Amino acid sequence: MSNLVLRFLTAVVAVPLLILAISWKEPYGVWAWILIAQVTGLREWMNMTLPAESAATRWLGVLCGVLLGNLFCWVPDGHIQQFGLFAVTSIGLLYFLFVHGNIETVASRMSMWMLGILYAGVLIVPLVMFKTTPKLGGGFIYVCLTSAWVSDTGAYFAGRFLGPMIPAKLWPAVSPKKTWIGSVGGLLGSVLALCVAKLWYLPMLSWLDVFAIAIPANILGQLGDLVESLIKRSVGVKDSGVLLPGHGGMLDRIDALLLVVPYVYAYAYLRF
Repeated sequence: MSNLVLRFLTAVVAVPLLILAISWKEPYGVWAWILIAQVTGLREWMNMTLPAESAATRWLGVLCGVLLGNLFCWVPDGHIQQFGLFAVTSIGLLYFLFVHGNIETVASRMSMWMLGILYAGVLIVPLVMFKTTPKLGGGFIYVCLTSAWVSDTGAYFAGRFLGPMIPAKLWPAVSPKKTWIGSVGGLLGSVLALCVAKLWYLPMLSWLDVFAIAIPANILGQLGDLVESLIKRSVGVKDSGVLLPGHGGMLDRIDALLLVVPYVYAYAYLRF
């Protein structure tokens, strides 16, 4: 079965459930999805970047990432969020002090542990905050998802049909298959997604908002994809995991969203 068919079948199962979660007036459906993404993504990160660490070390990272991310989700008090960040940082530092292993590598291992908590545990949580912020709502979740995923579709078809004629590579050292024409196709796909949002389910957007969201979000999404490619190449893996048929791991599926979501949330919160 081809990769494209597997991707389609996975989407047929997952997308209706995701739509139901976003449509539910309560935030708990979206939160359940994000919790799955956090646990799975954190586990992939720890296994991918710290394969020689003990299971306890890796699962402690997963636990700290989930707890910190959920603190940002459900506790609006900024001071409490800061205390949580202080606590997780202190836990990591003290844990590696007492269970340091090879001292020559402890700084890099500790850094990857801490980075994973922020990358896979925290950056995705504004998707829930769209639902818990009354003036925003689930429409902006669709904006994030379509901005990233329609961009992937636009990039795929532009690269497939125009790539042979315009083969210039975007960033070959990081991702050898990506082309400039694919990047442009992705950008057009993101703009199209925001046009649909304005004309269909988010009429509150102005045409200026359409481009102010679509263009930066798409650039950030493509850079987020490249960031994960850089990390995977640095540790010598092709996919972050094998959770989703046709999609690789969880991080392979949400890598663009991890930079798109904070930008869209910040823009929407400050603008509306």
